[in-house]
Amino acid sequence: MKHLILKLFIFIFLTVPLISHAQRAKIQGMILDEDSQALAGANVYLSGTVLGASSDENGKFLIVNVPLGEFTLVISVIGYQKKEIQVSISQAEKVYNVREIKLTSVALKSEPIIVTASKYEQNIQDVPSSISILSSSELMARNSVTVDEALQYISGIHLNASQISIRNSTGYSKGVGSRVMMLVDGLPYLTGDTQEINFESLQINEIERVEIVKGAGSALYGSSAIGGVINVITKDIEEQRKIGLKMYGGFYSKPYYPEWEWSDATRFLSGLSFNFSERKEKIGYRVSAAHDQDDSFKKNDWLKRYHVGGKIEFEISPFKKLKLATNYMLQKRGNFLYWKDLSNALIPPDDQLDDQVEAKRSYINASYRHVLDDDRFYSIKAIWFHNQFDDNIEDQPGSGGNHSKSDFIDGEFQYNIGLEKHFFTAGISFSYNRVSSNLFGNQSGRNLALYGQDEIKLSDNMLTSLGIRLDYFDIDSLKSDYQINPKLGLIYKIWQGGALRGSVGHGFRAPSVAESFTSTTAGGLRVIPNLDLKPERSISYELGINQVISDRFFIDFAAFYNRFWNLIEGKFIASGDIQFRNVTDAKITGFELNFIWSIIANLLDYRVGYTFTEPLNMSKDEYLTYRPRHLFYSNVVLQYKYFKAGVDYRFISRYDKIDEDFARIIPNAEERVPVHVLDCRISAELYMFLISFQINNILQYHYVDLIGSIAKTRNYILTVTTTF
Repeated sequence: MKHLILKLFIFIFLTVPLISHAQRAKIQGMILDEDSQALAGANVYLSGTVLGASSDENGKFLIVNVPLGEFTLVISVIGYQKKEIQVSISQAEKVYNVREIKLTSVALKSEPIIVTASKYEQNIQDVPSSISILSSSELMARNSVTVDEALQYISGIHLNASQISIRNSTGYSKGVGSRVMMLVDGLPYLTGDTQEINFESLQINEIERVEIVKGAGSALYGSSAIGGVINVITKDIEEQRKIGLKMYGGFYSKPYYPEWEWSDATRFLSGLSFNFSERKEKIGYRVSAAHDQDDSFKKNDWLKRYHVGGKIEFEISPFKKLKLATNYMLQKRGNFLYWKDLSNALIPPDDQLDDQVEAKRSYINASYRHVLDDDRFYSIKAIWFHNQFDDNIEDQPGSGGNHSKSDFIDGEFQYNIGLEKHFFTAGISFSYNRVSSNLFGNQSGRNLALYGQDEIKLSDNMLTSLGIRLDYFDIDSLKSDYQINPKLGLIYKIWQGGALRGSVGHGFRAPSVAESFTSTTAGGLRVIPNLDLKPERSISYELGINQVISDRFFIDFAAFYNRFWNLIEGKFIASGDIQFRNVTDAKITGFELNFIWSIIANLLDYRVGYTFTEPLNMSKDEYLTYRPRHLFYSNVVLQYKYFKAGVDYRFISRYDKIDEDFARIIPNAEERVPVHVLDCRISAELYMFLISFQINNILQYHYVDLIGSIAKTRNYILTVTTTF
């Protein structure tokens, strides 16, 4: 595999110089708001081509290598109405200057083009599912170090430690499997052994935005999209040379309870990141590096993490583009599994004090896009994700700890065509994973899928979509199986500025290698294999409505019903061991309400999200474990000239039920409280620097984010960012 990748890079670098460098025209201009203030980060592209750019901090953009002809220039940015301009490039013109383009602000803060819901670019109001978007500016404002830290502010999402749950699709399942599909630039990003999401293995400074689709997405994305899809979109390379630096440092407060103090030393956290990008004619590249270090407020919970990565874009022609990206992460950390007891909540049991884990994760992905004309294009994508970890956690004295190496490879071909009132999407994908581990054995698995979707414009106000996907999967020592997952969606724009939407879709998740084959002992918990696991299945219904009430107010409401069969949970069995089993049939009903209010235009914004669910275990007629019924998130942002301040509040209701069997091993495992977290931040642009200061968990509120594990205490962080 490594030799194949090396040959691919050599081939590309040898053939790129042969690409024609014929002189073409350029399009330049400036993007402004209604008050003639520059808008940075606006997406500007030529419809029907692969050509595009982003506006810089002065609002300026430049698109090069534009061929002769008639084009539609499309401009979109979060919080502003999309605009289209017709441009004509003639033989005599070398530079086409569109001068100043003014955009009108709107209350709908997530109006830009999204790609995740239907695997191609479309307006968010043409999507029959609930969508949330997390922008790079929000990642920067909150100084998010990993993606999961940023996702905890998105309505409908909560985390059990790093295990993400969308509308309560997931409970407690540490380190094995995920009911949410993670994508990087549209490609699956799950480990080959545990099929879990590794949020920390992505560089946060390389992310342009994150798109979240709520509800079953298996009809287009296959296994693991049973609860939703998270697509991380990485940054494109701008026309201008860019150098970016970011430094942050901070410390943790002492715990509220004096008996929890285990160290007299101040516990620090810090980080440094760097990126450089440049484009020369048809070739653009970016290199980046990052380092994060955290002493932690808990004993033996420290970490050191290093990243290095890069991206290359080849504009073969105005209609063909090739992208290559890679990242390597090395992480060393202590292993805090659970507390010693409630009186020693920040200290692990004595036999876990020296537990350590070293992880190495890397990926290479490639994508090729060819636009045939305004109505047809196809793309080819592939990713290789390598995951390796070693620890010193011995299930038997002298065993030397655990280790695992896994590779996940996924490739996809997709074709899109528009025919009158129809827009067809069809594709084929193949994935292969290989595992070598003393925990899971030597295993391999494969998956082949065919999918298709037809989006039909029934009228100017009505849009429907029909989709289906067939998946065949096979894992060593387990029975091969297949799943057929259809979906149906409908959009009806019955009045000005508003739309009704409805959708129904099937989902499934195949058992992970870890769930089927794990054999280990950790922290007194012994896990044994189960070779008879069946795939999880679901059906998801949603009915929603959104409305732009004025240019300052937007509201979205969704009611949903999700039915699950054969949910896989780790359970204590008669022998006292833990085994993953298909133990639960469940239903989750509820609703979600979001509104955005621009209290004072371009000065004061307020955002609220509330999610209510009834997560019921149909097998036992009781609540599902580790699912909060109420989620309430609110955010206030005040911005004046070069200053910005923000406050975030999160409320997560107390779990109605947990697995009481954990009390056999973990002292005080039943202790849990509702969550009240208040974060605040302030930032200022001074010359070429952005300086911000934030206080997280300002109330010093103590709660568990996993059984026997206290979430982060109050911490103070100072961040300095510059781009030149």
